[in-house]
Amino acid sequence: MQTEKKPTTAISVFEGTLERYKQAITNLLGSKYGITPLEFMVKAINAVKKNPELLKCTPQSLYGSILYFAEVGLPFNTPEGFGYILPYKVKGNIEATPIIGYKGLIEMAYRNPKMKSIRIQAVYANDEFEYEYGTTDYIKHKPIVVGDRGALIAVYAVAKLEGIDPLFQVVHKNELDAIQKLSKSGGSDYSPYNNGTDVFNVMQSKVALKLLFKTLPKTDNDTLIKALELDNKFDYEKNTRIRATEDGYEMWEEEQKVSAMEQIDMPKIEVIKSDKFDELKAASANVD
Repeated sequence: MQTEKKPTTAISVFEGTLERYKQAITNLLGSKYGITPLEFMVKAINAVKKNPELLKCTPQSLYGSILYFAEVGLPFNTPEGFGYILPYKVKGNIEATPIIGYKGLIEMAYRNPKMKSIRIQAVYANDEFEYEYGTTDYIKHKPIVVGDRGALIAVYAVAKLEGIDPLFQVVHKNELDAIQKLSKSGGSDYSPYNNGTDVFNVMQSKVALKLLFKTLPKTDNDTLIKALELDNKFDYEKNTRIRATEDGYEMWEEEQKVSAMEQIDMPKIEVIKSDKFDELKAASANVD
């Protein structure tokens, strides 16, 4: 008796192609992140099923983004909010772009056994707040307990590592606004920047976190430092792309490099808008 053949669907094609990258995922993940290749692939398949617009991305950019998240050992587009793959229209194509969430950066930082604590906070106009950089660095923040805290004026991040004094980084509101304008995710309807879920300004606090982590000793933080550099390229350099290779991924750029910082003859990037992203919006309510 002949068995009925199941119809080929976009997700079944995706699953079959992802299987061909299993060895690359295994090599990139290794055994140091507490997640097996099978678990990572199941999370990847579920994320794409919940966000089918990702299947409209060029295959090279989608699988390249997945392999990038395998290298940093983080699932993407999940309720944990460790990272996202976001689609953008670039010169007629839909390109996948991997962006690490603030929770993903913290997760990576805590892989260093010397990291004792990490804190991010938003500062409002009616809070008591003062800090000083120099030979006697200090930061003091006392939020008001009752009443309106006022408008956002700054964010900061503090990290305590074994053997060194606490490190902190403050970023003021005008600096945050300038950075958001340069960010791809800053213009996305699906980013907590714009979807109404970021009531505690954690997206802005991610900026302070990234600047703070750049000051960490490179020893025991090399993967995190690399992820910070790539995250900045993916989010701020408008012509930076990612694509899969046989054993991993590579970044590539158009012949004429134009970064968001220069803002000259910038290639047009249109954020994908679709009501099919309700799942991503809902997931964002608990993350980044």
